[in-house]
Amino acid sequence: MHFDLHDHAVNDLRQLKIDDPRAAAAVLAALEQIEADPKVIDKLTTHGNNEVGAVRINVKQWQLAKKFGNLWRFRALDCPATNYRVVYGYHWATQQICVFAVVHKEEFDYELDSDIARRILADWRAI
Repeated sequence: MHFDLHDHAVNDLRQLKIDDPRAAAAVLAALEQIEADPKVIDKLTTHGNNEVGAVRINVKQWQLAKKFGNLWRFRALDCPATNYRVVYGYHWATQQICVFAVVHKEEFDYELDSDIARRILADWRAI
């Protein structure tokens, strides 16, 4: 299994460290726990709440983007990052999970015509 952060997600995290360091630390802790979890694929592709190490996450598929690919989001629960969404895709053939964005819930409504959605979909097509 490959777990990758797209360059755009890395940039999102850099900006989050400036804007909200506590939320950035919580997202990074969740990503580290996810990367180390042997059942990560099951946990990141099953709707609902899951435990990943010491982190509780809520997972949902991005329904509007379903026709473009296997795209999901999770949010870390009960922490400073609860208002942020981590958007990722899962390539079942290569067993790759790639994180494309870390965005505040107020900046991303999952509509396909938003700038963030267009960026994520372009990044998904490019991998």
